[in-house]
Amino acid sequence: MAKISDEELAYEIATNRSYLRALERRLARKNPEISVTANERYVDNVPRGERASVGPLYGRVGLAGPDRDLGVAFYIGTRYLNSADWDYPVINWAARTAKVFFDPYATHELDADVVVRRTLTARGAEVVHASDDWAVTVPADQSPFKAGKLHVPPAPPRRQVGRPTNSTSSYAPTAASTDHPAGQAPKTRRSTPPSPKSRPRTPRKDPSPAAPAARPAAVAGKSTARRLPLPDKPADLATWQPHAPLVVAFSEDCRADPEGIAAVRAVEMVRYLARKQRRVLVVSAWTTPLPKIIRRIHTAAALVGLLNAEIPKTITVVQETEWLAGIAGYTRFTDTREPDALDVGRYVKDIVEQAVRLCRRRLGWAQRDLHLSAKLKVTYEVIRLGGVPTEPLKLGKYSAEWIATLPPFGAAWGQLRYLALFAQLVTSIKGPDSRRPYGHVIVHGEHDLSGLSCAVLRANNPTAQWTILTELTGPGSPTIDKGRALNIVERLGVQDNRGEVDAITVHGARLTRHTVALPKPKAAPATPPGVNDRAPDRRPQPAEHRQRSASAPGDLENGMRAVDAVRYALHAPRTEAMTSVLATLQPDQYRLVTQPPTMPLIIQGHPGTGKTIIAVHRAGYLVNEETTKKSAIPRVLLLGPTEQYVRHVSRTVRELDPTGAVTVKSLPEWLAELAGLGTTTVQPGEGTAEDVAGFIVALAKHAVAECHNRPGWNVSRLADKVKMAYEALRNSNDPQRRPPASQTEQRWIETLPPFPKVWGKRRYLPLLAQLGLLLSENKSRYGHVVVDEAQDVSELEWEIIQAHNTGRWTIVGDLNQRRRLDIGHLDWHQLADRLHILPDAQLFQPEVVERGYRSTQPILDFANRLLPPSENQPCSLQTDGPEPSVIRASTPGKRDLRAVSEASRLLDSYPGGTAAIITTDPDAIDKLLLSNRWRRTDTAAGAGDWTSEGRRLAVRTPDSARGVEFDGVVVVEPRYFVRQEEFAGTLYTSLTRANRELVVVHSKPLPEPLAQR
Repeated sequence: MAKISDEELAYEIATNRSYLRALERRLARKNPEISVTANERYVDNVPRGERASVGPLYGRVGLAGPDRDLGVAFYIGTRYLNSADWDYPVINWAARTAKVFFDPYATHELDADVVVRRTLTARGAEVVHASDDWAVTVPADQSPFKAGKLHVPPAPPRRQVGRPTNSTSSYAPTAASTDHPAGQAPKTRRSTPPSPKSRPRTPRKDPSPAAPAARPAAVAGKSTARRLPLPDKPADLATWQPHAPLVVAFSEDCRADPEGIAAVRAVEMVRYLARKQRRVLVVSAWTTPLPKIIRRIHTAAALVGLLNAEIPKTITVVQETEWLAGIAGYTRFTDTREPDALDVGRYVKDIVEQAVRLCRRRLGWAQRDLHLSAKLKVTYEVIRLGGVPTEPLKLGKYSAEWIATLPPFGAAWGQLRYLALFAQLVTSIKGPDSRRPYGHVIVHGEHDLSGLSCAVLRANNPTAQWTILTELTGPGSPTIDKGRALNIVERLGVQDNRGEVDAITVHGARLTRHTVALPKPKAAPATPPGVNDRAPDRRPQPAEHRQRSASAPGDLENGMRAVDAVRYALHAPRTEAMTSVLATLQPDQYRLVTQPPTMPLIIQGHPGTGKTIIAVHRAGYLVNEETTKKSAIPRVLLLGPTEQYVRHVSRTVRELDPTGAVTVKSLPEWLAELAGLGTTTVQPGEGTAEDVAGFIVALAKHAVAECHNRPGWNVSRLADKVKMAYEALRNSNDPQRRPPASQTEQRWIETLPPFPKVWGKRRYLPLLAQLGLLLSENKSRYGHVVVDEAQDVSELEWEIIQAHNTGRWTIVGDLNQRRRLDIGHLDWHQLADRLHILPDAQLFQPEVVERGYRSTQPILDFANRLLPPSENQPCSLQTDGPEPSVIRASTPGKRDLRAVSEASRLLDSYPGGTAAIITTDPDAIDKLLLSNRWRRTDTAAGAGDWTSEGRRLAVRTPDSARGVEFDGVVVVEPRYFVRQEEFAGTLYTSLTRANRELVVVHSKPLPEPLAQR
């Protein structure tokens, strides 16, 4: 990451202003209006008809050569502008082409041509910072974006590491190699081995992206996927159980099409894995079936609407020899003689790993800058010599016999006979390529793959799911036996959280299932500390093994882009309103934001991991002109927890959604509108679990039905009808008129107060909203609902939200921040089942975001004391910062005085920033502020904003502080905050609202976890 000169920054600032003026002119022609809701008093008092705000430029991409449509460089902006509107190409941030900027690690047709990416950091609409992120190695001061011009120099030569590597073309059948000496073509069932085309990839500055989010550990004794009955015919195996590994053995007289099953299953897995942006690899032992598989893939893709242009990016079909050549770095074959049985035995893998460990330890690879070619040659010679004089390799009878036949490195390199050996060597030295993992691997013709080929395939796809197609071997048996099936899963390392795998035999047209228990994975040999030079292991880890898996800053930065710009933005003062972070949106966030609109999403993450950023930007993406080109713009409802949350995010929503298709509401305010209460201020207050229980739906329906024949019913306003229905429910004392109810329901009905005492109280809003929902004639429907802080939504509230949704969800939350355990759902799988997100909710896995952005590491370490021991401990990119201050006062009065004093100090320490006091008794703080000549500017219930001498201080309750952030936070009397046994609760939420500094002031003893030193 290289900072640009002041001259270049001034040029980018001027260019951005020119873009905003051009965008304003374009929007003025169309005159779009934003939607004005009952919430407008919290959103800068926007008058009806005012044009929506527009966002700045977010970045620029420079290419190695001129592109027909984009030239040598193009910008990323809020909206697309063509040449008629402006002088430079501008790509809409939601367009597919923008992926090359937001997700450098994803596959894209421009990927190999990108020279540099420039990130433009803005505050509001003004660019204030910029930095260059090079995709190739060049001098840091050689910026291609010089002031006043868009010239991008040609990309410098890519440095080859070791021998030339090749990029295997996706599923394209390769012609026979022309490098074979005459008369030396292989004479086996394999066709002539292909000559891989050398197309070196552009080396990247960052070696690998962030690890895929680890799936939550399975509940002990429970399977995450139910066993499904066998399909009726062999062809249906292609779409059967996509969530589980599958082994299919075909008999000689089977009436099935293995190539067709492989093709259709590849397409099915692309659809199944689309949410994770993972790819599918189809490996065949032979070249002959490849054209048929490719044709069937195109046919199957057309049937499900998968574009032909997307197939090469998601499905790779390759012959085993071609795939091994790509791993080993072969550019041609010097000898095409087939390997002997000794050359591809499974023991070769153990010998290779012994030699690699020996070389790491003796040669100090981690401390020396050795090319892969040097490591490869040295390791091969160590194997050929059986080790070193002082440390021989541990060899068996067959392995010693095999080593005696090995020629020198120069003679062995390039031979087909030793292809698998060199592929295993490269894999053991470099580690699997974790930048572009395959989510699913389909092996066609497993019985004709050698043990060493299977070992290489297994090592390069450690996190993949498997479909294995093989032939039924062994005389006389109509089904695959347990030993044969176990041998298959051991060769390829098949694993499943059920602890078993289904082996299906296709005999004629009959299917037979044999369930095989999977062996427990063996522990990998320990690598001596300080000498490990392979790529970091990014496989998902069980919760008990990942307590602080990303504690080092370097680990958190893996897979990030524009790190310098991110750190600049994190250290900037916080503002009351969220600003768009598209300039620094990270690849993992971008993938979640741009998931297909039909794809349900549940996102779990600790405080400060960017959940709200994802929720807000996804709402904008769903209504973007690029996303909705072929369909009508959907109405999107974004629900947050409080009015302060709405005020915090609304400006960014307007910037991302100029058309007003996104409605932003706080859940209490929205429920009040449904109940016909209008803009009544919602009074905070907790109720009982029965106030939001699911049985209220049936009782409400009975009360509404009773009121239909009452005088004046048809001419009443909605609010009057809600009142009549509520009183009918409350006064249903006649056993003949009361609906069948349990004792719990009857006791709850008896506790209902008269309607005037219910009006505007948060406790009864779900009941009144349910009555309003049943009585309303014009119910609003939304094409997509985004719910933030979803962990606190009750069962009755989900019933109301679901009634307004067509079935598409984005749900964001953190179970550790739950306010109460007696309402809502205990885990996300229960919620997925409740909302019918998938036919089998256990197949749905929430996405987990783990990288911390908001709070500094000292603040997180302090708050993490409240988490249960088994919970993953979040880590932050902000490693520096003051330790949290814990101040003890002798009396509550002195405590509150100290809290106000500390808040004033925080405002002085972070000029231009924000500070807040979070307390369970805001009235006491308000009185102190009033007596100290602070002036209140906001009268929202449960919160207040105060000003004094140009400084602005927020006073929040634990409930109203959800979903917002401040530079400095003072938490008053943690003893009075609600903390659950299993979850950290509101105290954990309040402690993590601080971005830079946290102060805790108390007069009562601290909760035990916080009192520990």
